[in-house]
Amino acid sequence: MARPFSALLLSLCCVLLASCALFEPGGPSAATSVRARTAFQVSEVVERVFIDHGYQPILRESDGATFEKKGSKSDRLFYGDWDGEDVTERVKVVIASKGDGNYRLRCLSFMTRFPHDVSFEDQHRRPQFFSVKYGRLLGEVRQQCEELWKSREANNASESSSSSSS
Repeated sequence: MARPFSALLLSLCCVLLASCALFEPGGPSAATSVRARTAFQVSEVVERVFIDHGYQPILRESDGATFEKKGSKSDRLFYGDWDGEDVTERVKVVIASKGDGNYRLRCLSFMTRFPHDVSFEDQHRRPQFFSVKYGRLLGEVRQQCEELWKSREANNASESSSSSSS
């Protein structure tokens, strides 16, 4: 009787330890790969998509950008201090080159209490394993980058046919 119980206990411990690793704040909550001519082109598309969805750019870096949006009522409930203080949702989009016009995009999400307050700003990683919202935004980025890539191929084909006929 002790063996099945100890096996069950061991299985439960393994599941709990694995779930802790899944929700460890360190991995991206959304990621995708895109094709583009330059990292600058990717960052332009990322910025356009996030601005279209209500995010404001607050920091631009060579490897990506950070955007923020006012937190929802539930965000204030979970992450705020319930006194009506502002809570913002921040997302850092990291752009990493994989070579040959391929780029890897990752979203790292944060919740910030007292945003832009030099003394009291309190930023914490969101314990998310996967975010449907950021996945959808990165899907739009991928689609727009793919359209730009295809238009590049069409332009190259038309240029090569016009130069060969000359």
